[in-house]
Amino acid sequence: MAISNRIASVLGSAALIALAGCGGVKSVMVDPVAASKAAMEQYDKNGDGFLDKTELKACPALLREFRAYDESKDGKLSADELGDVIKEMFGQNSGLTPLSCTVSLDGSALSGASVRFIPESFLGPEIKEAGGTTNSAGTAELGISPDELPKQLRRHNLMRVGIYRVEITHPSKKIPAKYNTETELGFEFHQTNHVQSPAFNLVSK
Repeated sequence: MAISNRIASVLGSAALIALAGCGGVKSVMVDPVAASKAAMEQYDKNGDGFLDKTELKACPALLREFRAYDESKDGKLSADELGDVIKEMFGQNSGLTPLSCTVSLDGSALSGASVRFIPESFLGPEIKEAGGTTNSAGTAELGISPDELPKQLRRHNLMRVGIYRVEITHPSKKIPAKYNTETELGFEFHQTNHVQSPAFNLVSK
């Protein structure tokens, strides 16, 4: 029964992705050259034309994926390396896709937490912020504002692939700044990893 439900869920998601990609939702193509140039201008603080791990502390998603992006294995990212990733990310159907995440605090599922996936500005204005609130199991279904969706999709939680910083807050529990106003959390939402729901395991100290 569980397997059947999982298959039905996968098939449902696939149908939804197909609908989101062609049902009146335009596919977004981020210009990889312009985006990588903007990223360099934003984060290359020493002006050497590369992004190192120290500089990328300000961009958690790129730091998280540093080893995968660093094709030359020289310990720094070039504009070409970053541009290649962005080109691959948006080179296929970049319609709307479902994504969920789980949040725990000190080892226990955190319910009622607000989760924001904020796109890196170098991707341009077409990639919108997504968010959601965790349920009793600590799971949040993420989606952009319904106003950004066509009417037939507004009851679904959908977002675009992209490079995001993540901020997590809670109305009654104190969440350290490293998870929100000074976030160290980031996630790259790619065609190759969108089936994997990210898990954010927070600690209160």
